[in-house]
Amino acid sequence: MNKRRSINPAALPAVGQPLAGGFYAGRLFFDGAEHAVIDAGREFEAVAQWWEQPGPRVNVRGAMSFHDGLANTRAMAEAGSAIARKVLGMTIRGQRGWHLPSIEELQVMRANLLQLPDWDRYYSSCRAGGPAQAFTHMEYWSSTQNSAGSSWCLHMLPWCTPTTNWASKSKGIRPVRTLLICQEAFVHAPSTDAVLPAVDLRGLANQQAVTTVLERFVNEDTGKFYGRTEALVAELAELAGGRA
Repeated sequence: MNKRRSINPAALPAVGQPLAGGFYAGRLFFDGAEHAVIDAGREFEAVAQWWEQPGPRVNVRGAMSFHDGLANTRAMAEAGSAIARKVLGMTIRGQRGWHLPSIEELQVMRANLLQLPDWDRYYSSCRAGGPAQAFTHMEYWSSTQNSAGSSWCLHMLPWCTPTTNWASKSKGIRPVRTLLICQEAFVHAPSTDAVLPAVDLRGLANQQAVTTVLERFVNEDTGKFYGRTEALVAELAELAGGRA
C-alpha cells in the first residue's frame, strides 16, 4: 500500500482554494494525525450505485471506517465495486489517489465548502448553469458501509446530518483525496521555560527583510506560529546586526 503524501501545514491555502489537483476542503483527524481533505470539484462528480451487482446484500467489512475513505474505497474495489475501481483509477489535474469520501470526509466538505458561493448547493441535474463547483445532487454516497446492503450518505444542505440507504440506490459521487499534514513541522519538545538570548533588535529597519523572515514562521491564513522561538530570534538578530 502506498504511503500518503504529506504537506506542511503552513502551505495549506484558504478553504476552497486550489490544492494538489483539487480544492482544499478542510482538516480531518484520524489514525493519530491530521489530514487535508481535497475535493475534486463539480466537473468530476457522477451518479452511481454504491453497489451495482445483483444478488445477496453485500457486506464489505473493510469499508466501515467513518474517517478513512481511501481504505474504504480500496476494500470496495477488492470486493467488486465498479464505481470504486473507477474512482481509484482516476487521474485528475495530473494527480492520483482519489477515492470515495468517508462519511466524515463528506461532512467536512458539507460543513466548510457549502459556506462558499461557488460550492453552494445547486440541484441542476436537468439544467445547465449554477455555481462553478456546486453540489448538483441532493444526496451523495460516502464510502462508509453501515450494514449488509446499506451505506451512509449525506444531503448537501447546511443543516443535514448523515443517514443510511440501500446500496443499490443511485446517488451523487464526489471524488476526494487526502494529504497527511506533516506533524514534524510544528511538533517539538516543550520549551515553555526556555531562556531567550539577550539580543538587541533595535536595528531592525528593513521592513521587507523582517516580513520575509516572519512569513517562514507564521501561517497568514491561520495566524499560527510554526517553528522554534529561538530560531526566529536568531534570524531577526542577524538582520539587526546583533549577536546572541
